Amino acid sequence: MIPIIDAHHHLWEPGEGRHPWMRAAAPKFMGDTAPVCQPYRIEDFRHEAQSGTGLRLAGSVHLQCGRNPALPAEETAWIQAQADRSGLPVAIVGYANLADPSLDVLLDAHAGSAGFRGVRQMLNWHDTDERLRLCDRGDYLRDARWLAGFARLGERGLSFDLQLNPWQLADAHAAASAHPGTVVVINHAGLPFGGDAARRAWRTGMAALAGLPQVHVKFSGMGMVDPLWSAGSVQPLFDTLLQCFGPERMMFASNFPIDRLYRRYGEVYAQYAALCRHLGEAERDALFQANARRVYRIDTPLRQA
Repeated sequence: MIPIIDAHHHLWEPGEGRHPWMRAAAPKFMGDTAPVCQPYRIEDFRHEAQSGTGLRLAGSVHLQCGRNPALPAEETAWIQAQADRSGLPVAIVGYANLADPSLDVLLDAHAGSAGFRGVRQMLNWHDTDERLRLCDRGDYLRDARWLAGFARLGERGLSFDLQLNPWQLADAHAAASAHPGTVVVINHAGLPFGGDAARRAWRTGMAALAGLPQVHVKFSGMGMVDPLWSAGSVQPLFDTLLQCFGPERMMFASNFPIDRLYRRYGEVYAQYAALCRHLGEAERDALFQANARRVYRIDTPLRQA
């Protein structure tokens, strides 16, 4: 069985005002999410990952998904309770607005959960396409307050999961260059969708970010880019990122349950195995689990600020 650490998945429990994005009327770039907007707890995730897939789940990383936007640390604590009960997930990435004057108070609250390892603030922004506007509307990557918060993550030993559109990559490169102490993990391969101009911006931006040693990338969320994706259709994207980042700064992840809209769990990882079939055993191990273990400091105590 292939041992994996799934570097990006979600758990949720809609109802009682939780996860307001699930009820939002605005269209979402990943399509109609109604089929997955139902309770999805660690038992559901574990069953999908291990039942008949030929995979051995060695660990997982939970990414924030807006359980209670007013109290972000509540989501982290809820995930930690599931981890304490079941052993998964082994690392948690919570939400924080890095421009918030009370950022340190929130980070302290997150740190009350033993698995807390970093922050994600989704920065997808587009002036005209509502589908591409996600949680935080604003040009944060150029905001001095936000950049100060970004630097605070590095001081605390926390990483930043970066989710953005291709045309924002140049600003992300400037921010990461100015603050090399904060480890960055680009989500979903940098969301390489759009026309020719967007693809050119993606190739240029990802190559520039790959030049910064603290920047990593997840190959995940391919269904959001192309619902009919296969190893063959995304091989050029994978090969481009592999050439830029090398196998030591890439990791595979499921993006479940969102990507269940497009593929079953075992099928996702079968396609990933096909993508890297030409690589050696050590390189495949890095992509499937070793990089996630290192980047998210799994089995390593969090440094206190």
